[in-house]
Amino acid sequence: MIRKLLVAAAFAVAVSPIALAQDAPKFSSKTSTFAALIENADAKAALDKVFPGMSEAPELEQALQMTPDMVKGFVPEMLTDAKLAELDAELAKIK
Repeated sequence: MIRKLLVAAAFAVAVSPIALAQDAPKFSSKTSTFAALIENADAKAALDKVFPGMSEAPELEQALQMTPDMVKGFVPEMLTDAKLAELDAELAKIK
């Protein structure tokens, strides 16, 4: 009986990171680069919904390998915490 409980507990601990990874959003303003967001049609649509026209802005070329969270220090009036939270909410809808 104790052996079964130990095996079950060990299995639960081993599987939990997998379960957590499956629940994690596919895209995020903190972990996804602009390049990754633009390459995915749904993420690009979310980006343009929150920041209209951003995916087509020529200035974005300089920040493609950065995340929106990294860029907010350069344009804090545009990439506010509230707007990034809105972007994350849209990105969380993508499966």
